[in-house]
Parts: sequence; C-alpha cells; structure tokens
Amino acid sequence: MTQRDDNLPEKGSVDLQPDVERIHRAIRREPGDPTEGREPAPWFFVATIAVSLFWGGWYLGQHGGEFSTRTHLAMSSRDAGTAASAANQNTLAIDDPVAAGQAVFEKHCVACHQGNGLGIAGAFPPVIGSEWVTGEAEVLVRILLHGMQGPVMVAGAPYNGAMPAWRDVLQDPELAALATYLRQWDSNDASPVDAATVSALRAETAGRTAAYSADELR
Repeated sequence: MTQRDDNLPEKGSVDLQPDVERIHRAIRREPGDPTEGREPAPWFFVATIAVSLFWGGWYLGQHGGEFSTRTHLAMSSRDAGTAASAANQNTLAIDDPVAAGQAVFEKHCVACHQGNGLGIAGAFPPVIGSEWVTGEAEVLVRILLHGMQGPVMVAGAPYNGAMPAWRDVLQDPELAALATYLRQWDSNDASPVDAATVSALRAETAGRTAAYSADELR
C-alpha cells in the first residue's frame, strides 16, 4: 500500500491556468531589439538642411543665368554688339574690300595659310601664286562657300587635305572681300569679286552639302 504525500495538491485542485504575469516577467527580462539606425535625426541636422536649401534657392535666384536680370541685359548687349560688329564689317567690305578681306583672312585663314600667304609645304597650300585663287573668280567663290577636299596640285606642288566651308560663317560681302584680298595680295593680280557674284553662287549651290573636289572645279 502506497503512502500518500500530504504536500501534493488534492485531485481536482490543480490550477491549469497559466501564470501570465510570471511568463511576461521573463519576457521583460530579455534584451530589447536594437535601435541603431532608427533614432530620430538631431534637430540641428534638420535645421542645417533647411537653411542650406533656403540659401541655395536664394543664391540661384540672385545669380542664376536663367533668373538674373543682369544676365539677360548682358546677353542682349552682347548680341547687339555682335550685330553692330557684323554690320560694320559688311560696311567695310563694301567701302574697302581689300582691308576687310585682310581682316577676315587674319581672323579665319591665317592659321593654315600663314601670315605670308605661302601656307605650309605638304600640308596647307599657298594662296599667293595659286592658280585656284587667281583663276576664274567663280572657282574661288565656290571653294570659299563649300570648301575643298582631296588631292590637288597647287603652284606645282601636290596637296591632299580638306578646306572647310565658310558659307555659314561669313556673309556675302565678307566672302567677296576675302576673295578680292586673296586675288590681289602681293604678286597676285586678278580682278576683284563683288558681293552680287557671291550671292548668286550661294543661291545656285544652296542644296550642296559636300565640299568640292579638284576634278569638279576643273
């Protein structure tokens, strides 16, 4: 016969409900989730960003090219000055084509054909003593308008390069003045070229997009 333990609860007296407080007490003892990266930004950091954005907008409004009145006035003045310069150049080209042509040559052509007009042997042909300059005026005007490329003989020497077109850079009076200057420079002794000749050839060749070759011009 088994002896009964008086310390055991009687049958039917066991509390089967969990001790919720005791369970949660153990959970509260566990360390919490890490909070790194989820802290609120310091107020001075937020304030710095706000001030920077405000200052950037103010600075752009004061000095930005799209918003500054001074910039627009400066651009208008520059455009007006450019237009006036072009008008003066055209007037000079009509009144003194040789002087105007020399100015155009020194601005656009001297790097290749050199200040003495003799070019660089094997690279850039001369304009003094060149049959392409002193021959038919129409040929020179076509070269100035649309350029020239490929092999060519100039003053008895071979060249094989490319000359750019000037139709979109120089106006007709300027091209006429340049052609006149080249045809009468130093030992060159050919007739002058007028703006009407350039205008007529510009209209005649308006659809051309490629440079001329020596064979075409012959």
